[in-house]
Amino acid sequence: MKRRYRAVAGTALAAALLLTGACGAGESSGAGGDKKTIKVGVALAGPRNDKAFYQTYLEGVTQNAEAMHLKVSVVDNLTDPQQITDALTNLAADNDIVIGGGSALVAGANAIAANYPDTTFVMSGAVKEGIPNLHAYMMLQGVPAYVAGAVAAGQTKSGKVGFIGGAQIPPTSQSDIDFKAGAQSVNPNIGYATVTVGSFSDAPKAKAAAAAQITEGVDVIYAFVDAGLPGVIQAIEESGKDVKVFNPTTDRCNESQHIVGFDYQNNQQLVTVILQDYLAKKLPTGTKKYALQDPKIQKLTMCPGSAGLQAKADEVAAKINAGEITMPTGG
Repeated sequence: MKRRYRAVAGTALAAALLLTGACGAGESSGAGGDKKTIKVGVALAGPRNDKAFYQTYLEGVTQNAEAMHLKVSVVDNLTDPQQITDALTNLAADNDIVIGGGSALVAGANAIAANYPDTTFVMSGAVKEGIPNLHAYMMLQGVPAYVAGAVAAGQTKSGKVGFIGGAQIPPTSQSDIDFKAGAQSVNPNIGYATVTVGSFSDAPKAKAAAAAQITEGVDVIYAFVDAGLPGVIQAIEESGKDVKVFNPTTDRCNESQHIVGFDYQNNQQLVTVILQDYLAKKLPTGTKKYALQDPKIQKLTMCPGSAGLQAKADEVAAKINAGEITMPTGG
């Protein structure tokens, strides 16, 4: 029997969206009544409509709702530690599996998972070892950032590149370290500017950071933000300068001619794998990590207008996969 430790529901949980892809909880469907509904709780550290990481993570669940007979509840915009703990606790009490998008949720899952041994937790950042019902599938976002840095070093005319990070979480710091290392692998004396604005979704802060870097002479930016990306583009357009941009997670090439490439992350496919492994009882022990070994899962991808740079990106990625390039400490 599932142990229940009900927390006081926060405002984010009260606003949770319920998506039903099958019959009600505890019911069966299909021939012979052999299709049991699986209750899935999805927790997101950012907005579900950010056009990037969080949206695609949720889509990985909802696109499988009908075929896998899932009943899905969603809580998003989880940023405060207590809010995260409360949301995960409530989701754990009412669902068979809780899937967390965003490494900011990991500490909360580490803290409560053992209290719900009958609920499976799957996070997107490295989790505490030794908790049987706690698992993780983690994309190493710093690795494609290294590739982007190597490409950026060949594209800068000013000799200065910049990194703009969102929230201060491991993927942000890793991407910062690796983007710089990739650029320095081509030009050890390249100028480098970096700032973390504290949010993946705050466009005004991202705009201010980009404007400051452009003023310093930066002409290639890795904008490691999601809903904040339009702020970066606006700063570039207002500057009137030819500044190139890389972004994480999704193809947003059509949003601006300044975007030259992106870290393609197929979160929909990754979450599909999570659900398949859960149903097959094959979830990994601890944390399973993905870098660039499978381009269907993650790949530094150039936009159509910069397709000529893809060969360089693929060359660097191949060297990383072959062990010819070692990621720097912390990356």
